Amino acid sequence: VHPMVATPRTWRELDAKDLSNLDLDQVLTRMKRRKDPLAVLLASSAGGALDPGELVGSDALTTYRGMRDQSRTPEPVPAEVSGGTDGRSFVIQEHHARRLHYDFRLERDGVLVSWALPKGVPTDPKRNRLAVQTEDHPLEYGSFEGSIPKGEYGAGTVTIWDAGEYDLEKWREGKEIIATLHGKRTGGLGVPRKYALIHTGGEGDEKSHWLMHLMDSDKKPKGTRKPDRRPTRRSSTPVAPMLATLGRKPDLDTGDDWAFEMKWDGVRAVVHVDGDCVRILSRSGIDLTQSYPDIAGTLADAVGATSAVLDGEIVALNSHSRPDFGLLQNRMGLTKKRDVEAAMKRVPVHLMLFDALEIDGESMLKNSYDERRSALHSLIVSPGDGRVQLPPAFYGDVDAALASSIELGLEGLVAKRRDSTYSAGRRSRAWIKIKHRRTQEVVIGGWRPGKGHRSGSVGSLLMGVPNADGKLDYVGRVGTGFGESELEKLRPRLEKLARKTSPFDAVPKVDVSDAQWITPKLVGEVEFAEWTSTRRLRHPSWRGWRADKSAKGVHKED
Repeated sequence: VHPMVATPRTWRELDAKDLSNLDLDQVLTRMKRRKDPLAVLLASSAGGALDPGELVGSDALTTYRGMRDQSRTPEPVPAEVSGGTDGRSFVIQEHHARRLHYDFRLERDGVLVSWALPKGVPTDPKRNRLAVQTEDHPLEYGSFEGSIPKGEYGAGTVTIWDAGEYDLEKWREGKEIIATLHGKRTGGLGVPRKYALIHTGGEGDEKSHWLMHLMDSDKKPKGTRKPDRRPTRRSSTPVAPMLATLGRKPDLDTGDDWAFEMKWDGVRAVVHVDGDCVRILSRSGIDLTQSYPDIAGTLADAVGATSAVLDGEIVALNSHSRPDFGLLQNRMGLTKKRDVEAAMKRVPVHLMLFDALEIDGESMLKNSYDERRSALHSLIVSPGDGRVQLPPAFYGDVDAALASSIELGLEGLVAKRRDSTYSAGRRSRAWIKIKHRRTQEVVIGGWRPGKGHRSGSVGSLLMGVPNADGKLDYVGRVGTGFGESELEKLRPRLEKLARKTSPFDAVPKVDVSDAQWITPKLVGEVEFAEWTSTRRLRHPSWRGWRADKSAKGVHKED
């Protein structure tokens, strides 16, 4: 909970419809710029004269000025309300503060009446968005773009998302506003859109809460039938996901501006939403939709667009709400409806979204990371009971981001250059992943029988990694990390892929004696200590199968 501070207020502030609580930083800023409102009362008790004017704010911008120090912020802080009273300008600003949100402002009586939109501008007439009324802003703020310094109220970057003129249909003070916006990208479509702002009638902190509603401008006259769904333009070909390069913290000391996302220990997924039709594809293009119907059934309602292509990660959370790759193994590779439904009850999964690749047929690949993230925030209108999540990104402090990922028990983080475009299907240094533990995807090319208590089962798997020439380099064997139930199923699965010759480029004689070779199709993942001088994995431990990945897509993680 963010703490607030009690402080004297002027009568003008107390009468204002947008009166809000102040935190410590805001109070300290006020005291730097203005007198204590109670100082005149103290002077009066000491025999001084009481000047009523000291207790009256000068105009509708009193609260705005009191929350800003003009010597420290580039925001406009005019001495008085300027301009006429009959203007009809509007502006929607994208505000990257502690959390990304949008600020919606309508010109009224010489100021910009303002609301914060935590989830962005409504895109669907059936789904309203919360609008929190804030202090009136000066008209000059309508053209403001820039960075508000750290420590100041609203610290972060402000850019103009849309601006123009509005036609007013209704303005019932404190109750209801209906206006049609004429902007360059209103509603993301570049056409006029009519919106209604409706006060929720709350009390206390909720008295500033409104709902913003997109009025359905596509209604047909009586006697015509509206189609069930608007026509869509589907992506002509599946989009291969962009891949990150393994790195270290010094790789980020480049002067570039980075955003830091948590690294999720799951299955990469590119989802295609086309109305009620949803497809979930793996990194290698394998259709995973029937394996995760719980996510597919949620996505259509979660996305506030006719069609979209989104990038994310499917994860299973353990009892501590941490991603658990071993737990996810119970859901991977299942295709039979009965098996999937049984697994859904035991292991619910979640989709962590982190990028938007296409929206309503328009490619986002050439847009910057910041622009794509902003579009993604505006797009997701429902969390789907937690099935679909949009985890936050951290900005600026890699040490804090790393500390958070360790504290949360996550695999690591992915640093993404904020000005970078989306390089579909390519591994790029615009995305750098930093792991807390070393893992490696491997191709299984053989196995050795077990001994002792593993007699009749599998003792170890022989692992390889494709090299630049397309051959399979042998990288060692792994015999730890397997569960008993998995060992029971392992040998029959491997025997179906039996072959007579080794698929590896070369294997040490000590590992060849009783080896059983298989066609190198299966991909798994191991955790290990380090690479040896002979290019083997030291102390590998099995983490699980990667049914979502193909053998050709495996590469060595240096």
